[in-house]
Amino acid sequence: MTHPASGGTITADREMPGTTTTTTAPGWSTSAGWAGWFAVAIFCVAQIVSTIDRGMLALVVDPVRADLGISEMQIALLQGFAFATFYVTVGIPLGVLADTVNRRRLLIGGIIVWSVATICGGLAANFSQMFASRLFIGVGEAVLGPCAVTIIGDLFPPHRRGRPMAVYVFGSMVAYGVGSLVSGFILQLAPTGAFDMIPWLRHRAPWRIAFMIVGSFGFVIAALLLLLREPKRHGRGEGDPQGKSVRETIGHFIAGYRIFLPLYGALAMFAMGGSAASGWGAVLLTRRYGFDPASAGKALGTAQIGWAVLGMILATLIVDRVTRRAGTAGKARLSALFALAALPSCLAQWAGSGTVAVALLAEVMFASAVYGTAMLSMITEITPVRARGLAVALYAFVMTMIGFSLGPIAVAFLTQHVFGSPLDVGKSIAIVGVVALSVSALLSLLVVERVRTLATS
Repeated sequence: MTHPASGGTITADREMPGTTTTTTAPGWSTSAGWAGWFAVAIFCVAQIVSTIDRGMLALVVDPVRADLGISEMQIALLQGFAFATFYVTVGIPLGVLADTVNRRRLLIGGIIVWSVATICGGLAANFSQMFASRLFIGVGEAVLGPCAVTIIGDLFPPHRRGRPMAVYVFGSMVAYGVGSLVSGFILQLAPTGAFDMIPWLRHRAPWRIAFMIVGSFGFVIAALLLLLREPKRHGRGEGDPQGKSVRETIGHFIAGYRIFLPLYGALAMFAMGGSAASGWGAVLLTRRYGFDPASAGKALGTAQIGWAVLGMILATLIVDRVTRRAGTAGKARLSALFALAALPSCLAQWAGSGTVAVALLAEVMFASAVYGTAMLSMITEITPVRARGLAVALYAFVMTMIGFSLGPIAVAFLTQHVFGSPLDVGKSIAIVGVVALSVSALLSLLVVERVRTLATS
């Protein structure tokens, strides 16, 4: 059953087309084949590179502060607000653009911009220059999500979409670990002169070398994308070659506000709680448990990769199964469960040892792998084909504007103005994380009730 208030997109728990049966709708192949999985692999690697470029600052907070002469609050602004500013101005329009233009070409352009911006971050001489660099790195998140997720949605039918979506989400989860390892090794090797044979890296600070090296990775991804073809768009509304107008697309979300408001609110709160741990975790290890930046990066990176692998495996096993058995409501319940599963990552202040603290901080990657897979898969189900780019852009917007922006800032504010000691950053992480993740779980449960109500009324 459908309900007009949901824009015709929400169906009863066991009656959602394409999600509760194993039949394949007309126009879909039974398997996306090697080309589909090759595309997923490239998107996964692109997600890794994008997330490394975005999250690496968290691993070198204190060296950057000392080198640029900036405050704790300015670091928090660089970690979140610079990205949020980009999403406010062009992130959502790029999502709308992804619904109408060749997504492969759009993504190649975005990758080139974020790669150049990351390299420029390694050359920054002050806060303003670093802020500009971080703002343009945001083009990676703004373009990658709408393009990659909608292409995956066109390559795989709904009941087979969980696994490829899990692999894509795995890229962002494992990226924190890979980034921590890569940055840790670079920070360890740089003082020994290991990069002096490269003229443009010679005599630069280790954190600058790290930014410039990882920034160059994106050009390889852009080259690989040239091997892909733009797929035919599948799903509701595919018969309209011109697509919806922007007004009609926005009207879809307004009509379904009873579902979309709590759904996007849950995403924002999850990001806020998760970013409290991921954005300040390495700092907690150095300040409270005596790690140096290089060892903190390597230890945290190894643990994050391990947790992310476990999360991806679990997501591939359960998300499609939940889809077939319980539809949209089942995925919303799964999201609530894994929002609560992320709570231990916020309690590293009381771990008792550095090893346990590392394990706790990295655990957020396990929960995020399943949570992100369920949410992205749900979004592609409940929106028409010509509105998916905007839907994913809104996903990225609320997570960045509210979650990744307010999370680090709230931790910095509590540390600086409430506790008054850098050594208490773990307490700030705990307060922000526990509150935000709990609210996220409650909002996801509200989505469950709204889906049931609209589907049966």
